[in-house]
Amino acid sequence: MASACVFCRMISGELGAPHWIARSDRAFAFLDIRPIRTGHALVVPKRHAVDLSDVSPEDWAAVNELVVDVARRLRTALGTDGENLLVASGPGSEQSVFHLHVHVIPRKRDDDLRWNDWWQTKVFTPSEPDLIALADRIRSGSAPDR
Repeated sequence: MASACVFCRMISGELGAPHWIARSDRAFAFLDIRPIRTGHALVVPKRHAVDLSDVSPEDWAAVNELVVDVARRLRTALGTDGENLLVASGPGSEQSVFHLHVHVIPRKRDDDLRWNDWWQTKVFTPSEPDLIALADRIRSGSAPDR
């Protein structure tokens, strides 16, 4: 456990977590204190992992299993019909709490959150040769030219 980590302190009971919603042997889920939507939850591994590069495959699998459970619970409790999942992993992703966590954001078809509208303003269209070259580089594990 990282003693300064707020999520680790919640899991250990040092801070308490009165808004927990589900847990397993390896993962823990609780409501976000700054939610995008009612029911916005976070699912974290119980063992401290900074980000995706730091989590064990077993802990990541447990987090994902609990994400599915939380999504089902939210649909039942809130009457939602979908959810968005978000993971910010590492400083380049704007991760702000450095204990790996998955946001589970409940959604309804007719809500006013428009990820697709935002997404469409951010996309770009790489050429087919650029996509092939990038796929080759990722498969081979080569670093980019600097």
